[in-house]
Amino acid sequence: MKKLISLGLALALLFGLTVPARAAGLSNFQQASEYTEGQFRDVPAGSRWAANVRTACGYGIMGGKSADYFDTEGSVTIGQAVAMACRIHSTYWDSEADFSGGSPWYAPYVGYALEYGILTQGYADYSVPLSRAAFAMILGAALPDEALQAVNVIEEGAIPDVPAGSGFHDAVYRLYRAGILTGNDNAGTFGPYSAVSRGAAAAIVSRMADPSLRQSFTLKKTAFKPVPMKQLANLKSLRKRANDAELTQAYNAAAELVTPLADLSREEQLFGVATLLRQMFDEGMSYSSDSPHYNDPYGYFILKTASCAGCTRATGLCLNILDIPYEHVNENQYSHQWCRVNVNGTYWICDAYGLYCGPEPAPYQHPYF
Repeated sequence: MKKLISLGLALALLFGLTVPARAAGLSNFQQASEYTEGQFRDVPAGSRWAANVRTACGYGIMGGKSADYFDTEGSVTIGQAVAMACRIHSTYWDSEADFSGGSPWYAPYVGYALEYGILTQGYADYSVPLSRAAFAMILGAALPDEALQAVNVIEEGAIPDVPAGSGFHDAVYRLYRAGILTGNDNAGTFGPYSAVSRGAAAAIVSRMADPSLRQSFTLKKTAFKPVPMKQLANLKSLRKRANDAELTQAYNAAAELVTPLADLSREEQLFGVATLLRQMFDEGMSYSSDSPHYNDPYGYFILKTASCAGCTRATGLCLNILDIPYEHVNENQYSHQWCRVNVNGTYWICDAYGLYCGPEPAPYQHPYF
């Protein structure tokens, strides 16, 4: 009997001393280290990034480049971004992960990020700066949806330089709606391919950890505005023999044709242009290599007769109106011609006459010619 009582007391004492694990949540972010205003010589009290740096350092998400220098204008490297994301993820889930003792220093963070889906694949070099788009994708993966609930109305298509279908679209819109990202101007421009400064990173991670710092705003989609005729990237080539009045007629017809494509991804826009121009030909156009304006957009859109050169320039006019630059392959040569477009580093062919729209099989090679 005494043994049973002793065992019961021991168990009661054991459970009484056990500290229950904290639940996952933003409340896990607590002051981890002391921060003295002005401790970094480039972050004086009251300066632009002071409050954000205080929060990011106080929560242990970021640190200075040295004891007295934060380097607010320096670029965030891939390794630094992964480390920030891992610290946020670990704190939120109360995982008590140990990131010390790695060689190189970021190795434990990379392993953790790959294990928990913060990264889907590794990088060749973690010491180089990363883009704002990549930063949004990595940092956004550190917190679940319940920690990034929408507080803002950001209409689809409202962020000017984040097209639908881009690999970073969902991550950026999620962080805008959560009040983490705010854009670089009143239009909400994101700047996906520019580098992330350490000052801006401090603002972003601070808002992720502390909901009270998140920004409230609304972005509404603006109506599509075709690139003005005088500002078309390939204007000189497009004009060929058309005068201003003739080119204006072709421009207006092309603008009407492509306006419904304005909100689509780049790939969908190319497919749309090629499909619509081919449909025009199939509905009653004629092929010609000697009729007036056979090789310019006026011939294609207005006179309804054109060669592959005219089709290429009609295609190019549509692309330029959508603010898509292109290369006219085999221009002014007696061979098949088409538009070549850079789509996120992969070159595509957009060719209504040649019945092909898609990645080129080899540089300047057409699959059918």
